[in-house]
Amino acid sequence: MKNDTMIRSVLLHLGTNMWDDFLNGPNDWAKSPEEEKIRPNPFGPDSRGKRSRYHSYLKCDDAVWKEAVDRCAAGGMNVVFIDLGDAVAFPSHPELAVKGTWSVEKMRKELARIRSLGMEPLPKLNFSACHDSWLKEYHRMLSTKEYYQVVADIIRDTVELFDNPKLFHIGYDEEFAMAQFNTFFCVMRQGDLWWHDLNYTVEQVTKHGARPVMWADAIWTGREEFIRRASRDILMSNWYYRKDFSEKKQQWDHEFEKRGGWGETRNGLAGFLALDKAGFDQLPCGSNWDCEENIGGLVKFCKEKIKPNRLKGFCMAPWEVSMPNNRKKLLRGIDLASSAYQGLR
Repeated sequence: MKNDTMIRSVLLHLGTNMWDDFLNGPNDWAKSPEEEKIRPNPFGPDSRGKRSRYHSYLKCDDAVWKEAVDRCAAGGMNVVFIDLGDAVAFPSHPELAVKGTWSVEKMRKELARIRSLGMEPLPKLNFSACHDSWLKEYHRMLSTKEYYQVVADIIRDTVELFDNPKLFHIGYDEEFAMAQFNTFFCVMRQGDLWWHDLNYTVEQVTKHGARPVMWADAIWTGREEFIRRASRDILMSNWYYRKDFSEKKQQWDHEFEKRGGWGETRNGLAGFLALDKAGFDQLPCGSNWDCEENIGGLVKFCKEKIKPNRLKGFCMAPWEVSMPNNRKKLLRGIDLASSAYQGLR
């Protein structure tokens, strides 16, 4: 991918342990997808009526994964962001692996295959305290000497594995209490500590020559501080998954910003405008998670509202894992992105 080429990307999940930290809990008995189907969750359903979402095996079907990657290539994508988590065996920390974790050799072969299809594979590791169950016990050592060393180690391993990628997605979304109300262990950083750890993670990426990408939803309830303190070296990936792109949604809700909480429907769309005005480069992210109209509307909106030199491309996040029962919506998300990206070059 050339530096001046618009990014046409999809986020695919190789690892899935980014949403709950039920270690030794509801789902730890399930050593395979078959066992998960036949044995109920002894702790009851979570807020979405499903079993707990931590898995002690890699929840990724190779055939579905390959089909999704091939669909991206056929649809004209030039970038695939790969959400890794514990899906690859980090040489420096093999203890993070689960049953079925890919070896470095298997991962390298798949990266080579993706490149042969004309796409650039780029890594994502989510370091948000809300989405780092893949770190196992280190998740509970947040902001300690041991934690910082692990972060540095696995970023180094990932950069080497991906042969010095241009971009490295570090996550950092949804680190607030409301997003963790149904987990056994809730932890969040805020204030100077959040900024310290973000900057530390950014430094670990940039020292290896990659540009960090991050979810920008922290701006929704802290606009002035975010604009003041966030590095312009970060490629900001604000996200908005709804179909309402009206003028009303483009207005900043100051009262909601003060109260905090879930801000996507209140300040998500306005976030693109705030980031543009403040001079950040952007990689807007859409999804078919809530509706199918989103990604097309998002591309149109951002092309009209964001300065061309700051708009680096787009990302589609279907938020579906690579398993047979998720296949239909996963592939549909890729197809919707392909249609929306027509004309982006």
